[in-house]
Amino acid sequence: MYSIKFYRITLNRMKDNLEKIKAICGQIPENQDLSIIASDPNFVFINDPEFNTIRLFDIDGNIINVNSWIECAHYINGGWDINQITGYRSELILFGIVSLLTLIFIIYKKSSSIRKYVKI
Repeated sequence: MYSIKFYRITLNRMKDNLEKIKAICGQIPENQDLSIIASDPNFVFINDPEFNTIRLFDIDGNIINVNSWIECAHYINGGWDINQITGYRSELILFGIVSLLTLIFIIYKKSSSIRKYVKI
């Protein structure tokens, strides 16, 4: 039951992304069935010598080179893009906030310990 629902969601998402897939990967080759990759989690992509390799990026900065139209469509459907996606990484923002709060706390503690011994 779960696999049928997942299959339908994936296939519907791929149909929604079809314009983006066509823009990046090119026109759908004849006899190309998009449903074959949605229904098989162990699908192995076959290199297409007539397809020009395309470099795709994900939100984490990972890079993949796709060598067939169906592989390109699969990754575009999964959120990959031809342009490197830049943005703020949440772990860097969290690190900055924690570092700043730690620095403020240390300065506050040092200044309060100095005020205890020095009368201003």
